[in-house]
Amino acid sequence: MKLLIQSDDYGITKAQAHGAIEGIKNGLIRNTGFFANMPWAEEVVEWIRPYLDQIAFGIDLNASTGPSVLGYDKVPGLCHEDGSFLTSKENRALDTEENNFDHVNYDEIYAEFDAQIQKHLALVGKLPDYIHGHAYGTATTNRAYVELAKKYDRPLSTAMMEKFFLAPDENPFSLMGWYINPPTLENQAKSSLKNHILENGNSWLNREYRSIVCHCGYVDRELMDLSSYNIYRLNDLDALLSQEVKDWVRDNNVELITYNDLDWR
Repeated sequence: MKLLIQSDDYGITKAQAHGAIEGIKNGLIRNTGFFANMPWAEEVVEWIRPYLDQIAFGIDLNASTGPSVLGYDKVPGLCHEDGSFLTSKENRALDTEENNFDHVNYDEIYAEFDAQIQKHLALVGKLPDYIHGHAYGTATTNRAYVELAKKYDRPLSTAMMEKFFLAPDENPFSLMGWYINPPTLENQAKSSLKNHILENGNSWLNREYRSIVCHCGYVDRELMDLSSYNIYRLNDLDALLSQEVKDWVRDNNVELITYNDLDWR
């Protein structure tokens, strides 16, 4: 079996980035997507640069966390006057039956996401290895993902999930099936990727491909302010650093792959 382990949100905060790098250096992370819009983006790129030949370094296109790259003057429908994105909660409050639950302006979201890809290119020195959408999304944001993947000739994670990793009747959320919702601290503490792999992994072995979409990282004050996913991240990282999971991968001849290993075109 070929297993693609994707850890989202690289650089959402500095502590998260340090945790993700630990998971690359000493664990099983082989794919992670960059938050190119964050103020510390240039700094965290330098931290991960020594490991870029070991992983697929994608981009998590984001319109709900942190600052807009383009700012309020250019994309006023996406952010507050200070340039910070509307949160997922604020965006969903604007999605009503009258607008078909999709208030997003296509030209604005396309321009913002394109700017994030260009910032990835400028900071990293190459295009992202894959494109992934973060958190809040609508049919309009999905359209922008698809068009930008075509423009830059990059694999789109949702399309890759459908092509390689999901059975015809399988829900995409099964790839994150260990998360207990809502993300209260109590539910997050009980959510164990390690147990999920050790209890369910043998049932995946008859598949050619399998994917895990997780959110590894350490936690700092900024993360508590920016994301409802915090303890989840610690537990996910613990799983991918654990000897038990490493032994399961080794003993079952599981091949860890990246998006770069897929014939996606």
